[in-house]
Amino acid sequence: MRSFLSLHVQAPLEAVAAWAEGRTGGTGVYLVPDPPWTSLYHEALEAEEDPEAIRAFLRELSRLGQALAFLVLSEEDLLFLLAEGGEVRAELRAGPELGTALKAPADLAPLLTRAQALPPEHAVRALAARFGVAENRLESRSRLLGAQIEAHSAAESRIRDVRFRDCRVDL
Repeated sequence: MRSFLSLHVQAPLEAVAAWAEGRTGGTGVYLVPDPPWTSLYHEALEAEEDPEAIRAFLRELSRLGQALAFLVLSEEDLLFLLAEGGEVRAELRAGPELGTALKAPADLAPLLTRAQALPPEHAVRALAARFGVAENRLESRSRLLGAQIEAHSAAESRIRDVRFRDCRVDL
């Protein structure tokens, strides 16, 4: 399963760091400057894969400036949110788990309609490019997650092999 979440806000790194302090539940949040954006990678939100929790976090984050969320689940589902001033202005959901929804102001409706027809990772690239978010950060994050999942699966396999070997009974 390859999934990822990335959040972005048009605000200086220092402002985002100050805002994030105490709002992350003690979990890891990585901040990456990408002027005029600051990208956030929130481990707990990513692990939860809860669209409503992501929406609530993004609404609060958007009080600092325009904010974006990209959630891709199992390479099949996409959630894109754009928020400003504490309100979600645009939403795109596409895929078997998240269903289909499109809410957008007139200036973004054509873009979101086109993105809805694309595979999730392609839609993320198209939307990120439109907003000037460095798509290479999103792609590298996606590749990193794929490598982590493969490494985790390999480690689990080795653990099973060791457990099986240790449980052998000679009759």
